[in-house]
Amino acid sequence: MKKQYLLIITLILSINVFSQNPGDTIVVQTFDYSMTYGQAWGPPRDTIAYFPSDTNLTFERIIMAYSMRCKDAQVNTSGGNNVACGEWDYSCNTYIHDSTRVDSILFKTNNYSILGFNGLNYSYTTIPVYNYFWVIDSIGNYFLDSTLNDSDTIIEFGIISNFGTLNNDIIDTLSVNYYWQPFSYTYDSSGSIIDIDTLQIDGTISIGQLSYYKRYPMAFQIMSFVTPYGIGLDLGVEGKTWYFDLTDYAPIFKGPKRITMDAGGQWQEDMDIKFLFIVGTPPRDVLETQNIWKVQSKSYTSIQSNNVFEPRNHKLYPNAGQYIIKTAITGHGQQGEFIPQTHKMEINGAILDSWRVWKECSENPIYPQGGTWIYDRAGWCPGMATDIREFDITPYVTQGQNNIFDYGINGGSGTSNYWVSSCLVSYGQPNFNIDARILNILSPTNNVSLSRKNPICSKPKIIIQNSGSTTLTSLKIEYWINNNTQKEMYDWTGSLDFLESDTVILPDPSALWSNLIENADNEFFAEISLPNGTNDSYLFNNLSKTKFRPAPILPPIFTIWTKTNSGVVSSWTNESETSWEIFNNDGLLEYASPIFYSNTQYRDTVEFSPGCYTLKVTDTDDDGLDFWANNDGIGYLKLREIGASWLHTFEPDFGRSINYEFRVDEILSINQENIDYEVFPNPSRNTIIVNSTLKNIDNINIRDNLGRIIINIPIDGPLSYVQVDVSNLSKGVYYISIGEEGRIKKFVKQ
Repeated sequence: MKKQYLLIITLILSINVFSQNPGDTIVVQTFDYSMTYGQAWGPPRDTIAYFPSDTNLTFERIIMAYSMRCKDAQVNTSGGNNVACGEWDYSCNTYIHDSTRVDSILFKTNNYSILGFNGLNYSYTTIPVYNYFWVIDSIGNYFLDSTLNDSDTIIEFGIISNFGTLNNDIIDTLSVNYYWQPFSYTYDSSGSIIDIDTLQIDGTISIGQLSYYKRYPMAFQIMSFVTPYGIGLDLGVEGKTWYFDLTDYAPIFKGPKRITMDAGGQWQEDMDIKFLFIVGTPPRDVLETQNIWKVQSKSYTSIQSNNVFEPRNHKLYPNAGQYIIKTAITGHGQQGEFIPQTHKMEINGAILDSWRVWKECSENPIYPQGGTWIYDRAGWCPGMATDIREFDITPYVTQGQNNIFDYGINGGSGTSNYWVSSCLVSYGQPNFNIDARILNILSPTNNVSLSRKNPICSKPKIIIQNSGSTTLTSLKIEYWINNNTQKEMYDWTGSLDFLESDTVILPDPSALWSNLIENADNEFFAEISLPNGTNDSYLFNNLSKTKFRPAPILPPIFTIWTKTNSGVVSSWTNESETSWEIFNNDGLLEYASPIFYSNTQYRDTVEFSPGCYTLKVTDTDDDGLDFWANNDGIGYLKLREIGASWLHTFEPDFGRSINYEFRVDEILSINQENIDYEVFPNPSRNTIIVNSTLKNIDNINIRDNLGRIIINIPIDGPLSYVQVDVSNLSKGVYYISIGEEGRIKKFVKQ
């Protein structure tokens, strides 16, 4: 069976671009790290990409791999926006342009132009109008003089529409007339009005507005991202990579297309963008993709007044199986960024949905950052992609007919501006009757978006999806690590309709992890088969793999050192915002921190049997133990081997939580029964004494916490008294075993 590695973070980028067999991947490189640098808020990054144009090729998925690193892989220690990673966070949006589709922006102009008139209704007379003036001649006599008023020039405008083309509408002059306002004024000799005579009104002109449109090649926002705050940020030599499924834009990704990046952050970091085309058949074809409105940033007042994102007529693709709207919204400006608002989508005058645009930032996987990275924001966080909301509009629209779409916002204040992208996608019917696929592997993985929960040593998690029209009720899942020939098996049961998905937590017997490679990338494989107990209609989406780093190994006994800062849950109790818990692999609580109080140091010793454990640290105020923008001071959380060195120091600027998985390996079978020897002094700095009357003992072994023999002492005859020099050992916990039975005792080297 041809295998396809579906999971996007492991797609092989070196496949020949002429590959065209199902399961192969065609790679199109656009921007890369070697590009010269522009300035913040400079011109867009701009290039032409050449996408597959063979009409016989279809793609099961189209993925954008977006990689970012600090310029020249440096670290910004001095501030500023043109060194390493820029100091500030900036929007950075990526677009694909298609000149065969038309974007447009609404503009308005008055239907009449009357110089010097600012009202809404202009009444006029066609008879020339005279004004009268009382004047004094040279001998002091008054007499009435008259002067003909200048007429008003009335220009009437109309719009010549160029709908369906890339040409802007034309504001055309329909007529030019000369009228007078129907008022005659009489002035005294000093120039003051003393009488107004209303004349015959021949007509009235209503000043209204005409709508016209400027048009552009359609630009699809395929990625909305905000760069991270860069001071002190290290993204490594290779950078970090995010993956975006762009299969919904399949009709656009054909032939030569312009690709741009703009919005202000396009030059903040090094960028590398590859497009990965996975040859094959998708669960359903994408028939048409179009913007509802041109993507742009506008004020909330313009949105509410329908000057932008106004009601639009769109004719839907006929005979489609489903229609959805994909919407990405981010708020900017002081109020727009930090105040949540309710947004809404209407179809044919009825509200389809309303939702609150808001994003939790304190769980950001890119941390710490130099700025206010933990603050929640309207739809975005620094160093994260924008949330995308999808609406199934199929039940609310008429196929092949015009339907009216409208987007709005219910509130706003101050400088509230919103980037809005709304795309209408039309799909065909399902391509398969019975089919399932692995949509993603959540753990174990090196995927940066999932790094808050990785690396792991606990149960793997995958997402399966029903990609066939028949309800999926059962599935066989096999999974393994590296080249392990022993595959674990899991029988999934449930009920998933077409394109519904389920997160599956897989059992993890010790055999699953038996061939791990420490301190290196490993590979986790998952493969599915027998959907509903029968043959799969499409075999090329059944296998996925990820690369991952193993969770760290810790000794079976260590101490958690905690120093709280001044952040408290309540000033009445002085209880700290920070606490921790440790769970075993079955989710059962092993240890929990006592009630911590502010500005206090704690030492908690924990001891474990072999297995996998998760240390979960929580800060109820979402600002960790150290955040520059509050007055809570600095705390810490560290792990220390008893009598030895530090095992791990956690980043104190962690936001809401830490999820740290670790392993305690099987060193030896520690059986405290029938151990008829003693070790003293314990702890010891230089020498220990082993005293026993056991017979037939041929050696004494001292092992470290990884089970390695570091001292071996041969014994000849019955053991009674042996002195062992341990002065050269590092501080820590060690294990003494004597004889073939491996009877074990611990001792601590100070």
